[in-house]
Amino acid sequence: MGVFKAGLVALASLVLAGAASAQGWTVRTDFTEGWFFAGAGIEGGPISFNCADHYPGADWSYGEGGGPYDPYIIQISMNQTIGVPGEANWANNAPRNDVIFVIGNTGYQLPDVRWNEMVGEWSTQISVGDPLVTALLAGGEAQLWAEGALVGDLPAAGLSSSVAGAINFCDSHWIASGAPLPSHAAITMQTLRDRPSSGATNMEQAMLDYVTGICFGAAQVRADAIGRSDFDGDGVEDVMVHWSGVSCQQGDLANLRGGGNCGASNCLTSVFVSSAIGAGNGPYEVLALSARVASENGSDILLGVDPGTCTELGLQPACIARQRWNGAQFVTVAR
Repeated sequence: MGVFKAGLVALASLVLAGAASAQGWTVRTDFTEGWFFAGAGIEGGPISFNCADHYPGADWSYGEGGGPYDPYIIQISMNQTIGVPGEANWANNAPRNDVIFVIGNTGYQLPDVRWNEMVGEWSTQISVGDPLVTALLAGGEAQLWAEGALVGDLPAAGLSSSVAGAINFCDSHWIASGAPLPSHAAITMQTLRDRPSSGATNMEQAMLDYVTGICFGAAQVRADAIGRSDFDGDGVEDVMVHWSGVSCQQGDLANLRGGGNCGASNCLTSVFVSSAIGAGNGPYEVLALSARVASENGSDILLGVDPGTCTELGLQPACIARQRWNGAQFVTVAR
């Protein structure tokens, strides 16, 4: 889904662009400038299932070109695998009813598929309570058909968990923004909310829940304040946030840098490691001037250290602490 003009365009393009691969479904999320997005798709795949909306007062121009942005609506995005817009068959603005998603031996006709010239994709919308969403949450191998021809064989791996993760991410923001749960989505959402946690933990969601909990409500997290990698090597993406990029949106904390988690120089760094969070532990936390993931290996975090502690740690002149997960916590290591 390429609905956003700013940072989420790049995020969403990872679902629909590039060469197709054999990997399974994954979930992508983002929360920037009061806008939130979650999408379930396959890297390079022909289709993704997304949700997006914004908090009251968010800059509308950030989400211009997509929509409609309605609570508990799933936006289905497809690339030109299903047809090239502007050819004799398909006028750019003409609705299509020939696109079929098959899962569980049942075909679901996607309604009123149209080409969105601004974002460069075919799209349509359905309710979270639509029978297709129920089928997606049940999981299984799937196929995408268009014009009576098979255009994509889609694996079962990760489908159910990715769609559930995307909806749960948006649900948490819809709740925080005060959006009511409409009757058309009530049964599906109650089932999802009651579903026990399984397998991999969504660290992006854990981080956002933690931030909004500290802020006592809505918060914004700049994209450049977030780092992602698999620090503990368990195959689940871990998430790090430097609180210099966090701003609470209400109450007394809205006036404090980093929601009160920053001093004159350092800010808190919170690292959500899946194996630790899954075991019931909180995030690993340390104060630092800055924090980023080491580009050369992805397993280390690089912390900007206050000059007053550089000599003690033997980090002169770079004054950067390299830390690595040892199975229980991050410890400072040499390069």
